[in-house]
Amino acid sequence: MALRARVFRGLVKEVEEDINKFLSSQDVRLLHMAQSESGDHVSVTLIFDDPEALPESGL
Repeated sequence: MALRARVFRGLVKEVEEDINKFLSSQDVRLLHMAQSESGDHVSVTLIFDDPEALPESGL
């Protein structure tokens, strides 16, 4: 299992579009999502399993 994280920041509509593009173009299993807001901006962190990534140890 290769865990990865990706953070999206910006206006709500922009972040929504970026997340949709990312999820539609990647073969990942989403494990956790966290969101924080500040004014009209939002930050969304996705933690996911990337089955295509090779383990660094080579095992």
